[in-house]
Amino acid sequence: MEYQNKQPDEGVNITRHNPVIHLLKLLVAALIVIVVLVVTVNMFASRVGRSVPFKYELSLMSHINYDFGGNASSDQMQTYLSDLATRLMRHMNIPEGMSVTVHHNHDDVFNAFATLGGNVVFYSGLLKNLPHENAIAMVMAHEIAHVLHRDPAAGLGGGLATMMALMALTGNAGTGAVGNVLNQTGAITQTKFSRDMERAADNAALGAVAMEYGHVAGASELFKVLQNKVSSSNGDRDDEWYETFISTHPLNVERINSILDLARYNNWPLAGEITPLPVGFHTWLN
Repeated sequence: MEYQNKQPDEGVNITRHNPVIHLLKLLVAALIVIVVLVVTVNMFASRVGRSVPFKYELSLMSHINYDFGGNASSDQMQTYLSDLATRLMRHMNIPEGMSVTVHHNHDDVFNAFATLGGNVVFYSGLLKNLPHENAIAMVMAHEIAHVLHRDPAAGLGGGLATMMALMALTGNAGTGAVGNVLNQTGAITQTKFSRDMERAADNAALGAVAMEYGHVAGASELFKVLQNKVSSSNGDRDDEWYETFISTHPLNVERINSILDLARYNNWPLAGEITPLPVGFHTWLN
């Protein structure tokens, strides 16, 4: 019996498929899985955040002891804003145990925001650009609505969950190429979520303003001011006011039209007597 050591065919260990393409497919699949998981965790944590009792927000803020007023604030302005908030809250079905505290910050920043513990902050940079009380009331009711809807708690829950998910899945909180992609994807998702919250806050605010003044003229005037601000920026998205305000209050034609449509649907007059700013208002700002 004879044996022969046959040589293998040439190229038997060489694949016909490009291994780089296989690697890229695996990386893309892994990235998609990570993004879906992070977004899902964010949405779930946001829902959980809304269900946490408001008293825990108050407890958390009492331990942080953050100075929302910044530098010394005017007592007259502080009193005026607090009284306006109290008037509007009568129309907003604030549940028992929930409170809103308004702060006036003298910094020249075009912004107002609501955060944990029912804290609402108005900056002088915004107040000095609002022409009358109706416009201030629309912003005030909008921020109170965020507190009422528990949006700050939802944002905190989603943000913390996203950071923890990124650390668990990638070993970091969003650094490197993968982290950059995730951050961009998360920003898009959060923008959509944020605009849903903005729309709900607009609806609640418009109802409170209509009940307080008998019309919603202040809302349309407010957006005229904002549109003028956009025009004066000459399209420069690096303007400090634009970056600060638009990042939390997206301004677009669709949003403005939805507000006007809501007013018409509820038969709230679009025009009416405007309430002027109190005497000494601009002195309080300075």
